[in-house]
Amino acid sequence: MSWEDFLDEYAPTGAIRLGTWSVRRARQDMVTCQATFAHTDRIISLQATAAGTIGAMTSMLHDIGAPVQIVGLHQREIAGTVTTFLLCEHDDRRCWAYGTGPTPDESNVRALVAGANRLRLAR
Repeated sequence: MSWEDFLDEYAPTGAIRLGTWSVRRARQDMVTCQATFAHTDRIISLQATAAGTIGAMTSMLHDIGAPVQIVGLHQREIAGTVTTFLLCEHDDRRCWAYGTGPTPDESNVRALVAGANRLRLAR
């Protein structure tokens, strides 16, 4: 499989595209995340507070109608880039998704969006 084929399969560009994303510490060891999504033909800005960025992003994806449950997570740092593989699930459908970023949080968020797109394609 070529690198381009791998990205098309495990990190597809689909109906859900992440625009801006930020995270800040909240009270009681929580984080508040804000994100802007392009979802089909709309631009949506959302905010969620959770125990971590994965929880907050999962909540926001649910809010736009793209629920994702994480069944497995593998993460590695290679040469300053964090790579995340997520085994995602919804309605008895499972898929692996891939994301990268300079931090674990950014890598996780990108993998979650890829997982949401892959699950939508599997309908």
